[in-house]
Amino acid sequence: MKVWNNISKLVTLLGIFLLLASTADSQMNRDSPFLGSKLPRTDDQSMIGQGRQPSTPVMISEPFNNQAVSDLSISADQNNTTCNQVSFLLTLTASPSGSTGYLPVKVRVLENRQGTPTAVAELILLMPVTGGSLHETIGFSSAIAPFADSRNSEITVTADPDREIPETNEGNNALTFSVTCRG
Repeated sequence: MKVWNNISKLVTLLGIFLLLASTADSQMNRDSPFLGSKLPRTDDQSMIGQGRQPSTPVMISEPFNNQAVSDLSISADQNNTTCNQVSFLLTLTASPSGSTGYLPVKVRVLENRQGTPTAVAELILLMPVTGGSLHETIGFSSAIAPFADSRNSEITVTADPDREIPETNEGNNALTFSVTCRG
């Protein structure tokens, strides 16, 4: 009787194992890309008369009229701008209704070094496509050498410098500050 109980337990476990194995095998066959039935058709296996339509690729494109979907503008915060930091307010007008997510906006800071604008900072700000404003202060290492008296420095901040965002007015994306630096 004891042997019969052990055999029945073993048969039950074997049955459960086979049930799980067949379920896993059918799942693997369904998802496996290496099955012959999943391979793409060749030219000699025409789909004519089989009642199937060929699939067409989906393409995402720009609106046909190339109208801007939003607009960026930048305004000064002169009180918090110094020789080695610039402060500004970046505003994005709302995109068409139904748009969600964030729009990455590149911001570049240039310092006028002996008559040549030189990039001193660059970062990407995420603006909600629903619109809004973001106050930002960007610090950087100024190349203006120490000196005894005060000098003027020119700092330019440009939002979307590579013009990757379609806008109605590209002219309000740059802002130039003139600050006095003391030695």
